Amino acid sequence: MTIRTRVEYENALQALGICVSARIPVLVWGSPGEGKTAAVESASASGWHVETVIITHSEPSDFAGLPVVGTDGSVRLAPPAWATRLAEHEGPSIAFFDEFSTASPSLQAAALRPLTHYEVGSIQLPDTVSFVAAANPADVAAAGWELAAPTASRFVHLEWGMPYDVFSEGLVTGHWPALPAYGTPEAFSRLLDEERVLVAGFLRARESQLSSIPQAAADRGRAFPTPRTWDFAARLGAFARAVGASDDVRRLLVAGSVGDAAAHEYLRWAATHDLGDPEELLADPSSADFEGARADRVYVTLQGVLAAVSREGTADRWKAAIDVCAKAAEQVGIDPAVPVVRSLMRPALRPAGAAVPSSIKAFAPALALAGLLPASQ
Repeated sequence: MTIRTRVEYENALQALGICVSARIPVLVWGSPGEGKTAAVESASASGWHVETVIITHSEPSDFAGLPVVGTDGSVRLAPPAWATRLAEHEGPSIAFFDEFSTASPSLQAAALRPLTHYEVGSIQLPDTVSFVAAANPADVAAAGWELAAPTASRFVHLEWGMPYDVFSEGLVTGHWPALPAYGTPEAFSRLLDEERVLVAGFLRARESQLSSIPQAAADRGRAFPTPRTWDFAARLGAFARAVGASDDVRRLLVAGSVGDAAAHEYLRWAATHDLGDPEELLADPSSADFEGARADRVYVTLQGVLAAVSREGTADRWKAAIDVCAKAAEQVGIDPAVPVVRSLMRPALRPAGAAVPSSIKAFAPALALAGLLPASQ
């Protein structure tokens, strides 16, 4: 997507700020000289410490650590100075990898550990660190490389550009839009449950979209669906909703996680599924009405109930959830309910000493096959 207007620029800037605030690695793609570095470093105005690493000047040891032999013959991986400063900083910070498209395959491989495990050499970075990278497309980058699929799947990918009206105003006034930064929104936890339920429901209906690595090398260097990137999409979609971002910003974030095609299909599917309030069903399972509902809609509703019980799992709520599933099985069949009941019966979710309600009988054969209930139950 080419950014041509101020609204598109502000949407991209907010999407970048949401990735940083949610601590999900983000890679900003754009032509040279269009303000990617300045936008990231503007987070310092909001109190974020920014460490900029120019990838063109880097080696694998700048991510993996430099082997140092101790007096006793042991070897440790000494971290680079930028990682030490991040580890010592108290408060939110950004590790900014500039000119990332100049990273050779060996350098990309070395970067995987910091991105995944927050480890640089012998240092464990705090979870207050956010990773941001900026890159030029390989055809305009100095000594550019395509990103390998394992590296690309560690990032959310956002397109960047500098529209004329933003540039002209900043040039004349000296004031440029700053990167927005957010604390954890109050509604985030609830909305994350909802978004994860929607993703789970969509992938049940479109299982082929769970993991789809592109055939073309250039496409493997951008966003594509994997279990990891679907998790990114759920977390960022929920964060965007929690801070009141527009649907366009949410679309940028989901597409930046799983690719345009999967994002379009998911968001169109999600728009037709009203989750309702699982708390109402748990408060009164007899009020559940699934008559005539499609199986995918029933599945999503029950996944919402499962998420609510996972969040607050008292014995009464657990038994009510099973009753809701039994009501769904009675009205539309057991298939949409079986996965949820199996989850509820696992020791991690079943409260200690909670008696199994009689309504579980509808699922006895399926649970017995899974080893979660005696066949005689």
